[in-house]
Amino acid sequence: MRPAAVATSEPPQPIAMNIDHDLHASRAERWQHADFELAAALKDATEVPDAPVSLYRRVPWRGSLLALSGVVLALAMGAWAFVELVYPPELVREALVHEQREATLRGDFQPEKTPMFAALGLRDGATLPGLLQLQRPCDIDGHKAYHVTTFLEKGGGIVTILAFDQALPDAPVGQGQWMGRYWRFAEIAPGKTILLLADNAKVLVETERLLKAG
Repeated sequence: MRPAAVATSEPPQPIAMNIDHDLHASRAERWQHADFELAAALKDATEVPDAPVSLYRRVPWRGSLLALSGVVLALAMGAWAFVELVYPPELVREALVHEQREATLRGDFQPEKTPMFAALGLRDGATLPGLLQLQRPCDIDGHKAYHVTTFLEKGGGIVTILAFDQALPDAPVGQGQWMGRYWRFAEIAPGKTILLLADNAKVLVETERLLKAG
């Protein structure tokens, strides 16, 4: 005959498991909060302050002013050199524009040649150099001028001769180059303002030589 089962008073296991789970969760939350506080404290402790003022390099304002003055002076000298040595005079610029406008014009529009020869400093009926392409009176920057276009095979191309009817009091002198065009003030006769234009310097020299010989 089997003995009867004896009743026990042990509490149910599921309740104990719930209590242990809540305890561990509470401890985990406390540790996580402590970790955040520690991280914040370490961040504040390792914050890098601004560098001391003594470490910054001090640049005297006089040195900066001298450097700026040097830059301004260099720019001014460069602009002066460009205008004086490279940029052509206003009369030459106007003549180049006029020449461009009449680059394809051909013909003889100067029936009376005497004033043109006088402006060139030549005797009446003199022979002009090269193969003539154009002869006509024009206006260059408010001044009357005689426009002669000719072709010189020996010198190397087309030459534009601009002989002003009246000598200009402040006429430029010399020669130069601008935008692929060469210019030269020919000294044919005293008191005459004669400007030569071409695409190379050699033909300008040859034209001036032939005009003096004519």
